[in-house]
Amino acid sequence: MIEILSREAFGGTLREPGSKGISPIFRAKIRTATGSARCYVKPLTDQIQCPTTGRFVANQELINEALGYVLAKSCGLTVPSAAGIVMLDREQIPSSLWAELDRAAGRHEQENYFCWFSQDMDFPSLKQRHLNGQQLTSLHDRRLKRLSLELAKNPDSPKVIAFDGWLLNSDRNAGNLLASGPSGLTLIDHGRILNFPNWAPGGTGTFPEPCMNKLQWLIDLHNPHWSEKLPNSSARVMAYNGFAVSFRQDGENAARQVLSEFFDQIDIDAIIQLLQDLFDPASYAKAAGHVI
Repeated sequence: MIEILSREAFGGTLREPGSKGISPIFRAKIRTATGSARCYVKPLTDQIQCPTTGRFVANQELINEALGYVLAKSCGLTVPSAAGIVMLDREQIPSSLWAELDRAAGRHEQENYFCWFSQDMDFPSLKQRHLNGQQLTSLHDRRLKRLSLELAKNPDSPKVIAFDGWLLNSDRNAGNLLASGPSGLTLIDHGRILNFPNWAPGGTGTFPEPCMNKLQWLIDLHNPHWSEKLPNSSARVMAYNGFAVSFRQDGENAARQVLSEFFDQIDIDAIIQLLQDLFDPASYAKAAGHVI
């Protein structure tokens, strides 16, 4: 389960992250239930601009992070050891991030921010391992191919693809997969599940472009039809069906606990129903080339 902490849990900033994604992020010490931990901290604005309507709407990214974390854990996928929510004042967040946060909130300066934190696992991201540094385009393409070939051999890849397929993760990339050990993958950053964090209870978010399973695309790019071949396609279907069982056994209760911090019972039930409806084993098996 996740921890929910007050500003007193903040223990000070650390050196900047070696790699950054699409969201403002920094490193800090956070005092958790088990002691002080070095963490990545993502401050999140209360509102974001909807990419389809241009209006400012409630930002559901914090809930996405929490849901993605507990559901991945309940499905047996590897996630950081500790994670949760911490409320921080603006002054506790590095000033270098203020302008970016203000832009995301429509030029509105918030006094404090709900932040998602996850423990720094000391593993490099696949982006850091394979793609960092200034390279010629030809070298970058060769490194991308090497990453694609490595992912094609990784036994965790079908599971991650199936998990992202269930939750409509539109932003799985080499920067939010950690290379934990010789072949393991650790999942971080679930901010773009349910397509985009502009969703309302009972529905998925909207974005101008169709939701795409980026990890599957990256592997297929340099391993043609990898996702359709055996045993990869059957491994995806088995993982997907296993997630449905895990959700019934543990995941639903974990999701309800997270959602109870933000929503009333009617909205919680609507979100749980959506998560259940997104499971469609027959359609998923057919898309993978199987008949059940």
